[in-house]
Amino acid sequence: MVHFLDNSEIAKLAPSVFASSPSERMSDRYSFVSSSQMIRGFDDLGWGVSRALQPHSRVQAKAENKKHRLGFQKRDLSLRILDPRNPSQEVFPEILITNSSDGSCSLSMAAGLFALVCSNGLVVQSLDLGSFSQRHMRLGMDKVEEAIVNLSRLVPKLSENIEAMHQRHLTNNEQHTLASAGKLARWGLDSTLDPKQLLSVRRQEDVGNDLWTVFNRVQENTIRGGFKGEGQKRQARELTNIDATQRVNLSLWNAAESMLTVA
Repeated sequence: MVHFLDNSEIAKLAPSVFASSPSERMSDRYSFVSSSQMIRGFDDLGWGVSRALQPHSRVQAKAENKKHRLGFQKRDLSLRILDPRNPSQEVFPEILITNSSDGSCSLSMAAGLFALVCSNGLVVQSLDLGSFSQRHMRLGMDKVEEAIVNLSRLVPKLSENIEAMHQRHLTNNEQHTLASAGKLARWGLDSTLDPKQLLSVRRQEDVGNDLWTVFNRVQENTIRGGFKGEGQKRQARELTNIDATQRVNLSLWNAAESMLTVA
């Protein structure tokens, strides 16, 4: 079941969400966009915070305005999708917000999915699903709210992609190709990691050769790590950096989508 975070829980996970002003080093041209105000805007539209993330900072002053990410889901769960891997479990469309008040990033929004089977978040962004990104220059809350409404209407289209992926079965070579895309996205060409390790099954629901199941296996293994390349002593750690996680997820989603057109 989805747990929606209250303000105290959000503050513990991502304190910069509640910054009341931008960093002192920002110029007068900088347009401060309050994440806490966006939370209220989402709430008015029936969306609650399901996830919050902020990288650790050793400097308290920097932490107060640092980059953070929020995941929003529809509170009435009306957008839930049955997970083809296990019909008793569900996948919930999300709207992902990345923001800061120190100029370290543009305000951005993207569509995503949260799968209960593996408690894993998938970041999805493609032209037909829509995305939004704006720099903090002369940006009013009316534009933010407009983007929220537009992206909310586009999110249900994700169910079409899931069903199409579930119907697309992969050969062994195609599974290896998708795993190689995961390896390349996170570790690069020089890694000695065997892509087959990214096809490892973590649970019964991960057994199968359809694109949706294989994609979820590769995505979870790529993000969570726990593997060693040939000649390496340390296991790859779980990926927590916001930008890196976004980059790897989008690369993998694009690779999986490209396979829908090759049957």
